[in-house]
Amino acid sequence: MGQLAKQTISAQIPAELAAAVENLAIELDRSKSWVIKEALTAMIEERARRHQRILQGLADVDAGRVVNHADVVEFATRLKKS
Repeated sequence: MGQLAKQTISAQIPAELAAAVENLAIELDRSKSWVIKEALTAMIEERARRHQRILQGLADVDAGRVVNHADVVEFATRLKKS
């Protein structure tokens, strides 16, 4: 299995965030690069999951798999009473 190509990027971040990254790297016994890569990977994966859920929701609407607004209001009213 070959090594993935790597690229160095730079970004200006608040000093407090840089300190938090450094502290987390020390706590986890990892490099700051590893901490930043993990954070960016998690953010990008979450955005992709959110986008897929939106597409699934739009497909449900297109297919007519929706709940009537009046039914939702009625359900919420019953929840309040219980």
